[in-house]
Amino acid sequence: MATERSPVVTRPVTIAQLAVLLLLGIKLYLSISAPPIGDEAYYWMWGQKLGWSYFDHPPLHAWLLRLMGTIFGWNLFSLRILTWATLIGDAAIFWAWAKRLQPDEPAAWFWPSAAIFLASPLFLLMSSIAFHDHLLIFLCLLSAHLFLLFTEKWTATGRGFAWLYAAAAALGLAVLTKYNGVLLGVAVAVFFAARRETRPLYRSLHLYLAALLSIALQAPVFYWNLTEGLASYKFHLSERWGGNISLTGNHLPEFVLVALIVVSPFLFPSIYAVIRRPAGSPFADRARGLALSALVVSTLTMAGIASVVQTFFYWNITGFVLLMPLLAGWMRRRWVFAAHAIYGILFAIVLAFNATIIPIANLTGGYDWTFSSSFGWPAVAERVKALEATYKVGFVAAARYTTAAQLGFAIKDPEVTAIADRPDQYHLWFDPAAHAGENALVISDPQLGLAEIAPHFDGLTLLETVENHSYGHTIYVARIYLGTNYHSR
Repeated sequence: MATERSPVVTRPVTIAQLAVLLLLGIKLYLSISAPPIGDEAYYWMWGQKLGWSYFDHPPLHAWLLRLMGTIFGWNLFSLRILTWATLIGDAAIFWAWAKRLQPDEPAAWFWPSAAIFLASPLFLLMSSIAFHDHLLIFLCLLSAHLFLLFTEKWTATGRGFAWLYAAAAALGLAVLTKYNGVLLGVAVAVFFAARRETRPLYRSLHLYLAALLSIALQAPVFYWNLTEGLASYKFHLSERWGGNISLTGNHLPEFVLVALIVVSPFLFPSIYAVIRRPAGSPFADRARGLALSALVVSTLTMAGIASVVQTFFYWNITGFVLLMPLLAGWMRRRWVFAAHAIYGILFAIVLAFNATIIPIANLTGGYDWTFSSSFGWPAVAERVKALEATYKVGFVAAARYTTAAQLGFAIKDPEVTAIADRPDQYHLWFDPAAHAGENALVISDPQLGLAEIAPHFDGLTLLETVENHSYGHTIYVARIYLGTNYHSR
């Protein structure tokens, strides 16, 4: 892009650097202070029980969590260190793009881009917690970068297929991290087909061999599903919705509204500008084309899903991630950049307060179970270990997969299980017949109750109640029961 068309050089880099520094400080605080939220602990447990794949998602992230635990031990550092490794990888790709987008002054493009990325609530959140998404973000950026390098080389020389195969491998690893990574593969196919310079690739055997490489990397997932009765595919296509799929369209407005909030309302004028206005240099033009292909493919797919079932905002992360290194060049007004940075910083502060001090909803007469249920598990674990020494029990169980994982993480015991109607990975690990007739310690709370647990025991006796308090408010109440004579329904 020509310098005169880029507003980045007129924006003080130090302001963007300060925003990045502040957001990284909040991220660091979250990493070392926030207790594991339910799904973080759940995925950690996957790593403690290695498998070819898992019920909810493919296996790559769980495998890496196991590696971190092996190297650094069972602790919060091991759980979240990968989020920093992938963030460093993201930054490296942002810098590589900045050097091509504004070669005379790459820092003037890089720092605003980094600030835009971190100030987007979607990307701050999903790059800070140990969900699969932080790895997906990095691998999508890496794959896109390698595809662009290949396109540049192939267009100029008709060669460069090593870059194509490397890009396909990164894409395969993205899909091995999370299923929606496949949408980037579709976007790449659309990108190649839409551009005159790359359309001849469809006559090249290399393109199809690269696609086969991406598919071959899914072999662990295919094998696991074949041996587990297609469990993961059935879950995502039907079971997670209770079989309740109908063409109502009721979730589409919600999906759009939440996207506006979590991506940041201050970014959408720049996204619209990217759609309307060409880039101005070969690399920028190709990067814009690939980013828009990803945006269209992923967003239309998610909109279609949202028309029949509830669709979570982070499922569309593949649609926005490639825009993040580009938006600084289309953000024409300084106040928009400032508003976006302030918006993201305020979101980060609220997130940190909710996750480490007390959920704000609890202070205003409501109750945020998602955040509240992350508090107090070390105290619960201490009492569970003491009660295990007093009562002869065959196993320990919780009323939901998230609370089972949080208790298991606190006890450092991957054998803690969940007893619930919703299908999850614990259903595959736990063998009811092997535990028939055993007594168990069962942990629940007032919100989850015992309705799904009680039918599995002859009786449930309350042993203790463990409460967590903060600033005069009760945050989380765990109830520990003795369940006698376990049996399947």
